Amino acid sequence: MSQGELTSYFEQATLGIQIEYERIRVRAKEDPGTAGDEGEENWAELLRKWLPGDLQMATKGRILCADGTATNQIDITALSPIYPRGMVGKKLHLASEVLAAFECKTTLRGEHIERTIESASRTKEAIYKTHGKEVLYGLVAHSHAWGNDRESAIKKISKKISSAGEKHVQHPNNLLDFVCIADLGTWLLRAEYDEDAYGQNMVTYYTGPVTPGAKSIPGGRETPPIGRAITYMLRRLSHDHEKYRSLSWYFGMAGLEGRGEHSSENLRRWKYFGGSRKHVNLFF
Repeated sequence: MSQGELTSYFEQATLGIQIEYERIRVRAKEDPGTAGDEGEENWAELLRKWLPGDLQMATKGRILCADGTATNQIDITALSPIYPRGMVGKKLHLASEVLAAFECKTTLRGEHIERTIESASRTKEAIYKTHGKEVLYGLVAHSHAWGNDRESAIKKISKKISSAGEKHVQHPNNLLDFVCIADLGTWLLRAEYDEDAYGQNMVTYYTGPVTPGAKSIPGGRETPPIGRAITYMLRRLSHDHEKYRSLSWYFGMAGLEGRGEHSSENLRRWKYFGGSRKHVNLFF
């Protein structure tokens, strides 16, 4: 199957999300709670369809660590294949079997990015402290509140992701892993060592949608936001779960993740992050 065929599938998925967004927002002011719930279910259904079929998706629950610590409510949680089906519908999910967590918004705003990055940092830290494992944490949205100027919106969102990370996150593994806005683009967390450019310190940054003013990564190209996010998730999951590697490899070889672009203004240099916890492998 070629990139073109896979791309068309994700374009269809994007169209479906956009249709749902238009439907939901008609009555969002009347009942914002129901609108939010419908938006979450849209994303839960999409993740069920496009992530490995043995993952179990649960909505609106908290993650419970073995030491009794419980996170704030999380919109969608991806649970391991061995998670008891009788517990999937319960609203406390056992941290040992959590593989990924997602926050969902219909119309993304700056305060949503801020709160999600803070929540991601606390959640990841709690799970690692108790269980010694890393989890994937993403933010997904149907659309955004930054207007019709695409380049301006991308720059503002990139800056907000960077500044909120600087404010709330003290270890690179606790950073938000990705942001996917279905009608705009996807931002993916990456890390880099380059002594010539940055000295002996690791840097992290997000590769976002292509814009004329951004610093291009060689080979950068535009790919469907949802396809880019799904391919990234597959590759991250496959790092610790070998059975997902063939699917991850196929999507990767089809070029769906692309390379994206980033601005040097939003690099974060990590001079020190304490303890024995090693950084997640983001060197790709």
